[in-house]
Amino acid sequence: MNPFHPFNEDHELLRHSFREFVKHEIAPYIEQWEADKHCDREVFRKMGESGFLGVTYPEEFGGSGLDLWSAVVIAEELAHANVGGLSMSLYAHTYLPLPLINAVGTTEQKMTYMAPALRGEKVAALAITEPGAGSDVGGIKTTAKDMGDYYLVNGSKMFITNGTMADFVVTVVRTGEGYDMSVLIIDTSLPGFRAIPVKNKLGMHTSDTAQIFLEDCKVPKSALLGYQGNGFYYIMNNIQEERLIACVMGWASAEWAVYKAMQYAKEREAFGRAIGKFQVIRHKLAQMAIKTEACKSMAYRAVHEYLEQGPAAIKIISMAKAFVCEQVQEVIDDALQIHGGWGYMEDYGVARAWRDARLMTVGAGTTEVMHEIISKLIVDDVRHQRQFVAARG
Repeated sequence: MNPFHPFNEDHELLRHSFREFVKHEIAPYIEQWEADKHCDREVFRKMGESGFLGVTYPEEFGGSGLDLWSAVVIAEELAHANVGGLSMSLYAHTYLPLPLINAVGTTEQKMTYMAPALRGEKVAALAITEPGAGSDVGGIKTTAKDMGDYYLVNGSKMFITNGTMADFVVTVVRTGEGYDMSVLIIDTSLPGFRAIPVKNKLGMHTSDTAQIFLEDCKVPKSALLGYQGNGFYYIMNNIQEERLIACVMGWASAEWAVYKAMQYAKEREAFGRAIGKFQVIRHKLAQMAIKTEACKSMAYRAVHEYLEQGPAAIKIISMAKAFVCEQVQEVIDDALQIHGGWGYMEDYGVARAWRDARLMTVGAGTTEVMHEIISKLIVDDVRHQRQFVAARG
């Protein structure tokens, strides 16, 4: 498959179908959800009924069994709709907790949690970040003490997407010293589980964000995902897919911003002519288009290499995450500038896109963490290159 032209006829049919869904089931309600600072849970059910939540998951558990490029299609169309907060909630439901269950969960766990989540009947969340530990997963302090028949969980989690509306939360807990961590599927109905909404966010208003408290929460042993003590490695493998989807949504958000800026530049007049006739605006649009095309190329290459190598494609995925998420903010900021005072208002949607995009360099691993990962991998590559040259004299 050509990584620059990855979509076939089936992908385009999916794109058309989902675009119609967005038009009728999401777009008419997004302004109200923004005002309410909360999306309607019903959208999960409608997404599930239409088969748009589980496009890449196995058919025996309610998915469609399609490839990762199908997930790219869904991510791009959500980004083109400028619904960042809702996109965050849907993406945090589908591509944060569920890949873990799909990868290491038992058949019973898949049927109990993953299948109804793909149908939109249950809402899922992933809980890693804590008040004192974010990108440093090894720094988490929430503990799960083995009590024989159950785990006794104590601690708190912060900035958890879907936290107050979730039916279950895939939670990373400490079960020993160092990197001895495990992953539990915690039902939110259990005594000792409490979630409160995180308010006053800069953007992503339609996304439900919560702080979670676990106080002597008794979690049954059947809730353990995979093997006890392997949680850190499960998370590190899973997070690459999370970063991939972020890159795809990022480049598509930039494309939306370029389109909006071009349309406005054609319509808005100053000094007797459309502002798009001024060289300074035309060159700004050209720079925005170049950055967007570079983001698209890097995001698509990362998806392609992930399909070839899996989590081993960490270098290109980290590069894409660092590059795309920084560039998309510049592009949207330029779009706001071209809109002038109207860009600062809510009327054209650019202000919302600007707010929502600001999270991209923070979530799923900060740009600084990406640079640290990349630098280590580059050093290893240099050593390998030196060995290669030395071996050949």
